[in-house]
Amino acid sequence: MTILALTAPVADRSFTAQSPINNPITSTHNLVTVMFFVAAFLFLLNLALAIAFRKRRAIEILSYIAAGLIELAIFIFVLLLRMGTLTHVPLTLPAGLQINRAEIGGALALAIGLFPAAYWHRMSMSQLRQRMADDAKVIKNREGGVRIRSNAPGEWLN
Repeated sequence: MTILALTAPVADRSFTAQSPINNPITSTHNLVTVMFFVAAFLFLLNLALAIAFRKRRAIEILSYIAAGLIELAIFIFVLLLRMGTLTHVPLTLPAGLQINRAEIGGALALAIGLFPAAYWHRMSMSQLRQRMADDAKVIKNREGGVRIRSNAPGEWLN
């Protein structure tokens, strides 16, 4: 079964639609294009986090690497799909669902790519309030971080 066979009924409905937003083929094509760039960004984000936090626990580094490799696999899959090398997505959904395979894949890619950073850098609301209060004290003690300079022109030209 090919994508053309799966999208034939959708293509028939798309010619009667007035708006490209209502066109399922256009919206799926746009979502696949967006997910192409999102998967690449999340791969690079997890790679950067693994490098930046390389001195932390091994399990944290491995979670960044695992998420990055999964995002790389998603990126390669979407690339092969966009190039036409893959002719269909091997996931069948029941007829009549309001969600399609591209939307499910996009949600999974975002969740997998963002999970390690969200998990390892989480904080509770009480911790957030405490950090904000500490930052306010630091700013207040430094007089807002503003330093009054002299009027020497050489200081402004540097």
